[in-house]
Amino acid sequence: MARRQIKIRAMGSYLPVRVVRSEELDAKLGLTPGKLEQMTAVRERRYVSGEETASKMGALAAMEALEKAGLRYEDIDAIICGSGTYQQPIPCTAALIQKELGKEESGTPCFDVNSTCLSFVVGLDVVSSLIQTERFKRVLLISTEVASVGLPWHQLEACALFGDGAVAAVIEKTPENETSQILGAHQITYSSGSDTCQILGGGTGIHSRNHAVCEEDKRFLFSMDGRRVFKQASQHLPKFMEDMQKATGVALQDYRMVVPHQASGSAMALMRRKLEIEEDRWMDIIATRGNMIAASIPLALKTAIDEKRVRRGDRVLMMGTSAGFSIGAIAIEY
Repeated sequence: MARRQIKIRAMGSYLPVRVVRSEELDAKLGLTPGKLEQMTAVRERRYVSGEETASKMGALAAMEALEKAGLRYEDIDAIICGSGTYQQPIPCTAALIQKELGKEESGTPCFDVNSTCLSFVVGLDVVSSLIQTERFKRVLLISTEVASVGLPWHQLEACALFGDGAVAAVIEKTPENETSQILGAHQITYSSGSDTCQILGGGTGIHSRNHAVCEEDKRFLFSMDGRRVFKQASQHLPKFMEDMQKATGVALQDYRMVVPHQASGSAMALMRRKLEIEEDRWMDIIATRGNMIAASIPLALKTAIDEKRVRRGDRVLMMGTSAGFSIGAIAIEY
């Protein structure tokens, strides 16, 4: 694919106030202290409480991104929400974020992109194409996730992995005197694994109108078969990485930082070793954030930027897996 002269100008984030340590969940589930952290490598994560919602978190992250970019809302041509969860089925979360920003009469177009955990990666690919073709000049891309409401407490590893939070990025055309760009993107989907990560209820297939919904109804909770996900990922990853290198012209060792989806501690460690990536080039924030679905990758990128582990001109590879089953990646020169 042709490289796109697109720049991530600034990023913002919002994390819920409530910190939930793994010892708290151990006690909740009657486990030996330290059990869940040992299983998942997650020491703590954030859960929403009070009036914190996906749209409010997204709006707060967007406000920080705009402030860091030195821009106003009026400088934005579109709001795109790339998330795996939604606040409500209709309307799109992007529209609810616009309303939370107090700009409900602005007319700024809003829509969602959902590729579950890869939603920010896919959203950036979509946004970069729209800006490259001059459909939009500047876009707010937001991933905001509330995983805590649908956790399967009967599945120990899955229930302990997830956290809530939001990340926003201001995406725009790269000025002529700068080098920021999209180097390439690639995605594959094998729907033979569509049942490995899923929530069966809540859509038209199993609608709550036709079913008595209770807290214990597992059809309305997240379900994951981690072993099958990892097995499928391992099977397709070598060919995927070959194709990604062809799409970008960049070898894996030439990236300053690899930012993986924060799927689980064990999966990330195995993937890093399989790809032979040094620890200092592997962005891992799972211990204090957990798996934040689509917000994981952009939050890890923002953290790397804030910690100056990624600077302007550095090459960065964002990659991961998602329900579907999909593997996806996007490479940038930041």
